[in-house]
Amino acid sequence: MLKLVTPAAAPVVSLADAKRHLRVLHDDDDGYIEALVETAIGLIDGADGWLGRALGEQTWEYSLDRFPCSDVYGRTGRINIPLAPLISVDTVEYTGSDGVDAVITGFRPFGIGSTQPGYILPAIGNSWPSTICEPEVVRIAFKAGYEDLPVGIKHAILLMIGHWYENREDISDGKLVELPLASKALLMPHRNWRHAL
Repeated sequence: MLKLVTPAAAPVVSLADAKRHLRVLHDDDDGYIEALVETAIGLIDGADGWLGRALGEQTWEYSLDRFPCSDVYGRTGRINIPLAPLISVDTVEYTGSDGVDAVITGFRPFGIGSTQPGYILPAIGNSWPSTICEPEVVRIAFKAGYEDLPVGIKHAILLMIGHWYENREDISDGKLVELPLASKALLMPHRNWRHAL
């Protein structure tokens, strides 16, 4: 289970960016445009977003019901961190088989800064500890998000805002479309396909 702890400090597309894209010079629609920005970002950002990525820097808690088992070769199971790009894994906490909460300090993060999802392993020579049989006994706090948002993602957000600003009523041609086609084309190379499956 993924839970947002701290959202991004500021939207990845500012009101000024949106107004410049829309060629709006007055302030009458600022509230409406800000709502469109929030809606467009919300459609693609985070655990429930279409991209399966964190856009701006965010803190998340990822909960598991147990640590992964070792594979048939005896290699300790990796814990995949579901959102990319991974900035840091801050803490790994768990409730042990004795019912006592504990913190793991020797874990090793991989994929920091990669556009692909990262993962963690225990310290070399160690394995994951045993836990009680309860939901969400493993809790991982991590940060994810882009330092510099790719231009294609930003432009796709602006295109969605422009489309919704010009078309303020529900439009239907008999087809159900997730995203405007140009926006989808711009976002497709950035989609976290592991998240989408």
